[in-house]
Amino acid sequence: MGFFKKIRCENCNKKFSKEEEFMHHQQVVHNKDLPYDCKECNQFFSSMEEMRTHLQRNHSYKKDRI
Repeated sequence: MGFFKKIRCENCNKKFSKEEEFMHHQQVVHNKDLPYDCKECNQFFSSMEEMRTHLQRNHSYKKDRI
């Protein structure tokens, strides 16, 4: 069965069934190299440009609004 969560975060003990979910968790929750955060969904980004792109694609922000 593939339903078992096999990957455990050593920082907070949260478990994941997929490697990509675990990696995303590590980046968003534990990585301090992501100084920009989206106030809409709490995702973190390493650059202002990444965050702007995210806002435009995911939250319908216009370029002149940022």
